[in-house]
Amino acid sequence: MGNVINLLYIDDKIDSLISRYLDNFKFEDVELKFSNLKFKNMNDYEELLEQKVVQVADIIIIDSKLFEEVNAIQKFTGEEFKMIYTTVYPYSKVMVLSQNDDLERFGTIKKYSSVNTRSSRDVIWKDANKFYNGSLKEKLEECVKEILQKREILKRLKNNIENYEPSLIVSKINEMMEGTVTYKNLTDDKINELIILVEKSIKPQIKGVDSNGL
Repeated sequence: MGNVINLLYIDDKIDSLISRYLDNFKFEDVELKFSNLKFKNMNDYEELLEQKVVQVADIIIIDSKLFEEVNAIQKFTGEEFKMIYTTVYPYSKVMVLSQNDDLERFGTIKKYSSVNTRSSRDVIWKDANKFYNGSLKEKLEECVKEILQKREILKRLKNNIENYEPSLIVSKINEMMEGTVTYKNLTDDKINELIILVEKSIKPQIKGVDSNGL
């Protein structure tokens, strides 16, 4: 894994301003690999979760109304996707974007909307870039820092692996961080096991996170 962070933007209609901003996002001493995924011809969230690019993503930016505006069998919001995804991949981060102001209580980030549609592309981009620097940049940086910190903890666990034998805790954590655990291989019991693993064994070692995950 090293200092490579996979950044993924998911939408049914790719917003060129968001895509450009994320593609330009930089973090010192980290190689950021950005990609877009257009939600198209997928029947439900399980099909989305089975996409390889989704499984290996470290940070996902997703539209709140993604599943409301497509002909998916099971429609749900970006906020609900976030809950499902971070249960399966607890070491990845998900941020939800929306045009609606009233969703901020769910941790949703406001989407940029140009006030003057007659402005030139350069003017709109400068305005959008300034907007996302104020609302998104710091959150992205916090996500990168937390992911790197968890990787350092994993290295420490690997170096002390004899202390965890015969437990499979280290290999399980490694699988989750690398995205080799998929939604289809997880039963309800396994999902509960992973949640307990994160809450009891990992969060206490992460700076700034107490036993309640706060």
